[in-house]
Amino acid sequence: AADISAVWEMLYNGVRHEKAAMSGHAMPELSRRGLSIAAISAVDIALWDILGKSLGVPVWKLLGGRKADRLPAYASGGWESAEKIGGQLQSYLASGGFKAVKMRVGAMDGAPYVSAARVRAARKALGPSVDIMVDAHGTYTVADAKRFIQLVRDCDLAWFEEPVIADDKAGMAEVRAAGNVPIATGESEATRFAFRDLAVLRSADIFQPDPAFCGGITEAMRIGAIASAFNLRLAPHLWAGAPCFFSGLHICAASPASFVVEYSVGANPMIHDLVEETVAVKDGMLEIPDKPGLGFTINERVLENHAQRL
Repeated sequence: AADISAVWEMLYNGVRHEKAAMSGHAMPELSRRGLSIAAISAVDIALWDILGKSLGVPVWKLLGGRKADRLPAYASGGWESAEKIGGQLQSYLASGGFKAVKMRVGAMDGAPYVSAARVRAARKALGPSVDIMVDAHGTYTVADAKRFIQLVRDCDLAWFEEPVIADDKAGMAEVRAAGNVPIATGESEATRFAFRDLAVLRSADIFQPDPAFCGGITEAMRIGAIASAFNLRLAPHLWAGAPCFFSGLHICAASPASFVVEYSVGANPMIHDLVEETVAVKDGMLEIPDKPGLGFTINERVLENHAQRL
């Protein structure tokens, strides 16, 4: 109880607190504004689903209609070493015909040159025609993020995601100005006000609100409007379970700023096992649900298996 400062940092950084403590800089967990915004998000998502089902229409129709019945998806994973990353990413391409993949970099590798070596190995294995995104989860300092950009300047990256802590929007703008790689961020941000600041400070090229953290479908659509007004793009973060993922499909279908959908290829039972429906990627494209509401049915057997008896 006497380790007050250490406890504060542990609560703020969440599952990354040990790495953050040893590295000497913050690496906050998702939704660092607290559970209140996440709780609002859950209620908002549920209300949109209820409204759509009560009217017998999909949520995208309530949001103003959809711009396409299928949207491009990218395979989100990529944790392997330099020796194995090429094979791992190639397996993603084969599984759903993906034309784009995302891999992890940053504190998981230690020094920027280790991440850079993995990225170069990925590019060599995939060739020039596949888009490669990298995600540092906000774990670099500004200096190390700039070093990393220089080390991979010839790899033609589609975007560099969360290069630095989300609290340092000016630092993120500095990273963006230091290279020619588009900067994507937003999974750790809550509400449209944070994204307004990203736009005004010219900190990002691509907004990535997570519907389960940013304030739900309502707030994600407002964030998409900010992106459109600043001529930025929208690619929501969609790892927080099936309700979040399906919400993202409807948001992307309705938002003029969207251009690609994140598809988790890691072990993520909260997406892939929690619902009865199979969301499959074919030729790198995802179908937008036509069923009323968000278009998914909870797998009650999964809930039973994980229910806590009181």
